[in-house]
Amino acid sequence: MPVCHGAGGLAGQYRFGGGVVCLVFLGLGKLILGLLFGNSFVRILSSFPVGILGVLLLFAGIELAMASRDMNSKEESFVMLVCAAVSLTGSSAALGFGCGIVLYLVLKLREMDFSGFPFFRSKSEPTAEDESLINQ
Repeated sequence: MPVCHGAGGLAGQYRFGGGVVCLVFLGLGKLILGLLFGNSFVRILSSFPVGILGVLLLFAGIELAMASRDMNSKEESFVMLVCAAVSLTGSSAALGFGCGIVLYLVLKLREMDFSGFPFFRSKSEPTAEDESLINQ
């Protein structure tokens, strides 16, 4: 199992067959190892081959990238790509998440029909009041 933290570790564990119970046992195991061995356990983990960790992280990345299959439109894919790009270049997942939310809301506002609101009606559209005045 990958020993990395965050979404990559969870995706890797899921990819290799782990479920909720696996994550609970892994968390308890790490807690017990940390309490028993403390800093000396870091030396044991540092001797773990980096190549094997790289392969595990590759599969975790592929598992996370498969979320793009759930995108139903180009707009959803665009939001996902912008979110990923901002997260990677800004080195902050929170910044990418925030930009993704703002972009999603802007795209949804573009699709909304505001013709029922009086402030968003064009001058050429007659209102019900205008029609009643014309008919009098």
